[in-house]
Amino acid sequence: MPLNPYNLRAKDFFAQYQSLSFEQVHNDWIPQLDNKTGLALDVGAGSGRDALALSERGWDVVAVEPAAELLRLGASATAHRSIQWVSDSLPDLGQIRKLSYRFDLILVSAVWMHLPPTVRERAFRILTELLGPAGLLVITLRHGPGDGEREFHEVSRAELDRFARQRAVMPVPLPKMPRTDQLNRPDVWWETVAYLRLDDDALRA
Repeated sequence: MPLNPYNLRAKDFFAQYQSLSFEQVHNDWIPQLDNKTGLALDVGAGSGRDALALSERGWDVVAVEPAAELLRLGASATAHRSIQWVSDSLPDLGQIRKLSYRFDLILVSAVWMHLPPTVRERAFRILTELLGPAGLLVITLRHGPGDGEREFHEVSRAELDRFARQRAVMPVPLPKMPRTDQLNRPDVWWETVAYLRLDDDALRA
């Protein structure tokens, strides 16, 4: 994923992300949290908005951000919370894998459309391998034209469901109505998909 736009305009993107709340962006899947806590991985954490919100809800959070300037701003904005920031990226998440953590929640928000189709199956496999038993993987999908600055690829729920059938995860029912863009971009819309990793007993059955 080309990082130049995110580094060159880090302050602009930081302000854009911070203009929306965690609840505004993620209200379609937040009920799945159901007051649970555990270890969460925020992939493409950006400004740290979501990592901070999860931390304030009682989660231990590892925040991944590949753009150095955004990571610096996000880490500074969340310094009052115990959030572990890591410079890493999909599809490999090599630094995260070295930690040998298993996560109860993995959030991949506004990231998937940056991945070219050739690496997405590997990325999905690695994400599911990082899930602990009964862990939840949440991916938000951006649809619509590019902005002439960043590279976007077409994405679909069907592709992710196909990857899921090859892994030990099952789809979580979420509202399938498309969500309008919170930044009021008329040609952009969003949907959310979520998958639950089967627990160890189910895997052995």
